[in-house]
Amino acid sequence: MLQDIGNDETKLVDLARDFFLNMDFDIRENITLIGTSGKRYSFEMLIKSETNVDINELLVCVVDWKRAVGVDRLIRFERILNDLDKRKGMIVSNTFSDSAVNFAKRRGLIIYSREHLYLFAE
Repeated sequence: MLQDIGNDETKLVDLARDFFLNMDFDIRENITLIGTSGKRYSFEMLIKSETNVDINELLVCVVDWKRAVGVDRLIRFERILNDLDKRKGMIVSNTFSDSAVNFAKRRGLIIYSREHLYLFAE
């Protein structure tokens, strides 16, 4: 069960794992993939859904920072996904800057904040 939204002590990766398990996703943790460039990339999770056709498979990057994630991190993430043959991915963070939220909307990137995990779980 997801904990009270006021509890910021819960590790974000644990909260995300609980969220995806509650949503009936299959989860593989600590995934390393090699891009077409030969670079290695690590992700906290790879989630799969047999029932949700829109989300067959997503790479999940958890950024558990005290400060907001900015556009620069989203650009880097988008480049990584492109290097991995344009796979789909999601960034989960405590919070995102307004410009990062706008960038994600324009580029079709999936971002979830700690608050979203709680709201969508209800």
